[in-house]
Amino acid sequence: MVLTTDESATFLASFPAIQGAIRVTGDLQGMRLQLDVPESEMAEAVKLLMWRQRVLRVTIEPEPDNRLRERR
Repeated sequence: MVLTTDESATFLASFPAIQGAIRVTGDLQGMRLQLDVPESEMAEAVKLLMWRQRVLRVTIEPEPDNRLRERR
């Protein structure tokens, strides 16, 4: 499947300061991640709501200058 620009979302996010932000299951079912998305990134992140029933390809890169902390 070829993705168009309408079928991608790029936004800044961070892991919340909670113990369960990254959970690895013990029954070999994988991993669950939680992300905090600041209001300034919501317009892009809300696209995820359209894809709730789809398999997603996820690429995560650390932000080199830690901009998210400045934007909160």
